[in-house]
Amino acid sequence: MKKALTAAAVAVAFAAPTAMAAEGPTIGLYLPLAVSMGDSEDTTANTTTDRETLKTGGGSRLMFSWNDSLDNGMTLNAYVSLNIFNWDQAGAVATRNSHVGLAGDFGSIKLGTNEHFFETDAIFDGYGADWARLVSNTDADLDGGSGLGYQVIGLTGHGFVRRDTNSIWWTSNDINGLTVKAAQIFSSDAAAGNAADESGYQLGVNYAIGGLSIKANMAKYDDIGTATGGGTNAATAAEAGDELEGTEFIFGYDFGSFKTTFMLIDMSHTDASAGTTTEANGYAANITMPVATGRVLLNVGDLGNQDQGGVVVADSGKSGFDIGYQHDMSANTYTFIRYTSTEQGANFATNGGNAQEVDAMMAGIVFAY
Repeated sequence: MKKALTAAAVAVAFAAPTAMAAEGPTIGLYLPLAVSMGDSEDTTANTTTDRETLKTGGGSRLMFSWNDSLDNGMTLNAYVSLNIFNWDQAGAVATRNSHVGLAGDFGSIKLGTNEHFFETDAIFDGYGADWARLVSNTDADLDGGSGLGYQVIGLTGHGFVRRDTNSIWWTSNDINGLTVKAAQIFSSDAAAGNAADESGYQLGVNYAIGGLSIKANMAKYDDIGTATGGGTNAATAAEAGDELEGTEFIFGYDFGSFKTTFMLIDMSHTDASAGTTTEANGYAANITMPVATGRVLLNVGDLGNQDQGGVVVADSGKSGFDIGYQHDMSANTYTFIRYTSTEQGANFATNGGNAQEVDAMMAGIVFAY
């Protein structure tokens, strides 16, 4: 009898996790697509190039999520996001975000690959930053006034639009409108004898009351490496002593008839081997006005001339704006028209480069499920 009871208890113990199986996967799909017709003008060489094409927004992705209610009161969440950027041009599919998280009285924590809050809090242009930074920091492309287009130091190729692997992201629960955030980013195991060990962290705080929203974030990365391919988180190798730092303040207020958001950003990159620090600061702003069938949006952004080694580099800034209208077709789909203009100084990305201006008229559709 005792053996039978023991066997039954063991069977129940092993069966319990099956009985409390995780829910999912929940599948999501986000597809922004637009026809863009405009031109790119090299104002240094005084040449103009037509730019007429079909573009997929940078936020396009396929998402899977799972959740499991644990017997200790916590909830486990798993999330995988695949970047299907350029799917219309037969581009490759790549991992965008992938993490496992826990939520409970302590708040929430996510472990894995994350696009952290220094980047995501700056996505307030009304388009999910779909049309920002589509090519690289050497090409003005269709940024307009989108905030993410102004999170890069052009002369060093470093910025804060990045996916950090080996990261831990903690967010507190809401305390009377106050939320605290922190992230720690680790490197892959360094090679033996390598003095460089790339790592970083981010700290942030949000406060919201009524129509007012205030966000303050800072980020710092050590041994950051040499940026390539547009100045995101791509790097050839970690470089001992190199540092990337940034602070941003984001203020928003909903007046009812319209909503406005304003961001101030300050960034610096130190190249230890060259003994040079490059600094850049700027702003971005959005006004969103609801109308009967959708929204009217205006964005403006500006990144002033960069300071390198304590000397201001002339004609090394960037500015832009965009204005558009979004028309809701359903709860999941909207169409839009957008005019965008972006200018970069001749020395924005390279001393002795070419000044560039891109203007375009866009018409597109966005599906989110």
